[in-house]
Amino acid sequence: MKKYALALGIGLAVVAGVGVLSVRAIDEAPAAPDVKKLADQVGQKDWDLLSKEGQTIAKKYMPPAKGELLDVMSVFKPRKKGGLGVGKQAGVIVPDGIEAKILNLSKRVTKEDLDKAADLKRMAEISAAVAGIAIHLPNDDAKKTKEDTKKWEAYSKDMHNASMNLIKSLKDKNPAQVKEAALKLQNACTACHEDYRK
Repeated sequence: MKKYALALGIGLAVVAGVGVLSVRAIDEAPAAPDVKKLADQVGQKDWDLLSKEGQTIAKKYMPPAKGELLDVMSVFKPRKKGGLGVGKQAGVIVPDGIEAKILNLSKRVTKEDLDKAADLKRMAEISAAVAGIAIHLPNDDAKKTKEDTKKWEAYSKDMHNASMNLIKSLKDKNPAQVKEAALKLQNACTACHEDYRK
């Protein structure tokens, strides 16, 4: 009986430990609360005001603070990797990562996508908010020269503008326009990554 109780106790401890690990594995990105709060203001503020709010948030993630640009950009990852995901529940919208879903929309827009336009609009608001923060967090390569810093700022503004175009196209629910807007957003991100993402 003691052996059975001991085995049961060890089994419960292992299961509890796995539960803790799985909760930790799906914790949101460090900057998620700040990004969501700024995303709530997208559409109410123009680029200048939104990026000004973003500067306040960015200060939390500037060296010598513990955070960094990666903490902000991590919101684009799939939910199971700490990102915000797309939609309120995991698995309802596939793929369930903002970066992956933007890429997906840039290739094909389905009726199911348009049925979930409100969730995709929120995704684009998050993208616009990230742009408003990221402009103030250039990485080392983007700080090498004044030209690089200006390029970084231009990429951030392009990302914001493309996100706003995606929001507008989702309101109209025109698949061709949604695809075109998603492609412009994808291209804005890709151009920046090619120059500054290692």
